[in-house]
Amino acid sequence: MALLDDTFALIRRPGVTIDTMVPDVMVREAGRDTLITTDHPVESGAAISDHAFKMPAEIEMIVGWSDSTGGYTGYSDEAYQMLLAIQARRQPIEVSTGRRNYQNMLPVGIQETRDESTANVLMCSLRLREIIIVNTQTTTAPKSAQANPAKTGSTTDVGQQSLKTGPGGRVVGGV
Repeated sequence: MALLDDTFALIRRPGVTIDTMVPDVMVREAGRDTLITTDHPVESGAAISDHAFKMPAEIEMIVGWSDSTGGYTGYSDEAYQMLLAIQARRQPIEVSTGRRNYQNMLPVGIQETRDESTANVLMCSLRLREIIIVNTQTTTAPKSAQANPAKTGSTTDVGQQSLKTGPGGRVVGGV
C-alpha cells in the first residue's frame, strides 16, 4: 500500500488542474475535438458535404490523489467528495493539462474504483465535456406590426374541420 502511494507521488505531473483541484498524479489524458460534416445525396448518386460544425471538446483523464501525499488519512476521500461537489454544482469549470487549457467544462462522468490495495488512494476516471455558452437577445415587435394578422402572415386553407370528442364528451381537437 505504501509503495503504491510512493509511486503515485513520484510520477506527479505539475500543471494539471481541475477547477481548483490539483491531482497528485495524472496517469492518462485523452482529448477529443470532433468536426461533423453534413452529407446529402445529389441526383448523380454521390453524397456531397455542404456544411461542417464543431462539436464540444471532450477530455477523459485518469487522475489520482493519495493520503500519503496529502499527509493524513482521509485526504483522498476529501478529494473524491470535492469532485462530486464540482459535478453537483453544474457550473462550468476550467481544466488545465500539460497540453491545453479547456474552458467551460462540466464533469459529466466520474468513475472510481477501490479495493483493499487502494483504500488510501483515489484513482478515478473523469470525463469532461465543454458547454458551449452563447449570448441571446430578445426583441419585441411593436403591437402595430401585429394589428392585422392577415397582413403579417399567410393563411392556409385546411379544408372543412369538425370537432372530435373524447371521453366524457370533452372536445379534444379537430379532425
